[in-house]
Amino acid sequence: MKQHMKTTTSALSERILYLCTCVAWAAKGDLEHLETAVPQALDHGVTINELKDAFAQLYAYAGFPRSLNALGVLEKILNAKMVNGTLSLGTWQWGKPFVRPAVWDDAAEALRTGTAMQTRDEGGTPWDYTFCPQADYYMKSHLFGDIYASDQLTPAERELVTVAALSAMEGVTPQFEGHKECAVFMGNTPEQVAELCRWLEKHLKQ
Repeated sequence: MKQHMKTTTSALSERILYLCTCVAWAAKGDLEHLETAVPQALDHGVTINELKDAFAQLYAYAGFPRSLNALGVLEKILNAKMVNGTLSLGTWQWGKPFVRPAVWDDAAEALRTGTAMQTRDEGGTPWDYTFCPQADYYMKSHLFGDIYASDQLTPAERELVTVAALSAMEGVTPQFEGHKECAVFMGNTPEQVAELCRWLEKHLKQ
């Protein structure tokens, strides 16, 4: 029987809530609302590099078009901050620099660490998709290996980002429900996951 990791029940930070709001609008393909949400997220402590990483991760769930469109919105907003060739950020922050993960140059290590990360994501139960070995490999080696190797977001935050993306998409109920549980296995509490879902339901109403 799966056991949830021990965690606290503290409320989610505004930073993660606003980050997830951006991801949800991006997954929905609503660039108009995303243009409003990105500055709000940056005003609430989300860094530019965190947004880049979250939007890059989005392609694994919503596809490259919506991932690249979201990155395009962020780039457009930053370009609007250019004054005489200099980017004036004000209170916005770049955050820690992106560092290319070493595992990107070691496919065997990406598979090993990705398999371990996916097992954690499943609550300690190994998950093998023998029906389609190529999909199994892609998820282990690339999604949980390559993508999770970036240190811009924690595994717990990445799962909340995934929940946010799936909450905004049609026809993905099994994945949405599954990742709410995975978010707990990765270190969030059930209360925090429920809080995020309530927040998104409220803030994504048009």
